[in-house]
Amino acid sequence: MKRIAIIILILSALTAGAQHIEQGSLWYNGALVYTATLNEQGNVILNSTVEGEELEFMLVPVKGEADTYIIAEGPNDAMMVEEVGHTVRLIQQEDLNIFCFYDSNDTLYKLMTCTREEDNQKLNVETWMTMIRGDYTMADGTRVSIDWDKALVGGTYVPVEALTFNGHTTGILRIDGEGTPLDGCMEVEFVKGGLCLYPVGFDEYEFPHRLLVDSITLTESNPNYGTYDYVCNTLLHGSELNYYDKPTLRLMRNAILARRGYVFQSKDLKEYFAKEPWYKPADSNDDIQLSLLERLNIELIKYRETTIDIEQ
Repeated sequence: MKRIAIIILILSALTAGAQHIEQGSLWYNGALVYTATLNEQGNVILNSTVEGEELEFMLVPVKGEADTYIIAEGPNDAMMVEEVGHTVRLIQQEDLNIFCFYDSNDTLYKLMTCTREEDNQKLNVETWMTMIRGDYTMADGTRVSIDWDKALVGGTYVPVEALTFNGHTTGILRIDGEGTPLDGCMEVEFVKGGLCLYPVGFDEYEFPHRLLVDSITLTESNPNYGTYDYVCNTLLHGSELNYYDKPTLRLMRNAILARRGYVFQSKDLKEYFAKEPWYKPADSNDDIQLSLLERLNIELIKYRETTIDIEQ
């Protein structure tokens, strides 16, 4: 599939002066909430605080390009957390209100979304639980449905909680499922087709460690939704993708297309999605229309696939 020209599509759909950034508006990057302050020069100063450390960067408008900014250092003596010189574009379209970050190659690599929620921890937990929620089956046939704050394990509802540290999720899920096959704290690993849960304990300093017991595999089992259905309808920020390996990222990216009925040429993708009861191939790929959210998510996933290659 040809690389989708997001920048051209977006900019052509927007009109200069039709958008604005509100003084004091809040922007979430998948980990922290930043507050926007506008100065007389039209610059946007974004500030946040983590563990007592002030973080800051500034967006300087590009002359002649509506809603386009260059990242610069902020005016205060705060920690610089973004790459100076990178481009940021404000997008307010299809019910999205977001900052899109592009590297020196004009490749989208992360987003910040406008939010009314000031609590980093609440947003981080919601983001992580969105990735975990779903219907699964254990190896012994036990059905497990995980929701925001509870799970149905073999017909019994039990409380679940995402453990956090300094406002960030730790990757550990606490399941109060005494008397069920799932009970205790478990480190969640995202694997192809589901989740792998590793029981953990804590030392005297409350640091977690995996216990020397078997892990538990949860296989996605909802016939109406794929394992990566959330990437089709939930806007990513980019940081969520660090949980996945490259083969899984490829499936996630193509799951977005599969939801629209994309006809795959690659044998492995064709066979993988043909097994999904919800997959209905279109008559022609030329008729497929992706939403802005879907296009952005595809670009973010592709970027992460590339960075994994570099890291290795």
